[in-house]
Amino acid sequence: MSQIQPIKVNKKITRKLSIATGLLSFVAFIVQGLGSTYGFEPVANQITQTFLLFNGAIGIFFLGDTTRKEIEEKNDEKTK
Repeated sequence: MSQIQPIKVNKKITRKLSIATGLLSFVAFIVQGLGSTYGFEPVANQITQTFLLFNGAIGIFFLGDTTRKEIEEKNDEKTK
């Protein structure tokens, strides 16, 4: 059985993706709230769902990055 090897990226990209997830969530919240207020609820739902889909995809990346960090920590503990 083969193991999945997560992509290793530098901290700068990880920080940018972290900021992006926060902004996407915030904008999705604002669009969803204003959609019903200003009468574009169907479009607001589409935009919100799209933003949350991208947010979920970035979240999957962080899951892989966290898994990679845990594997590295376990390997470091074994070598001590």
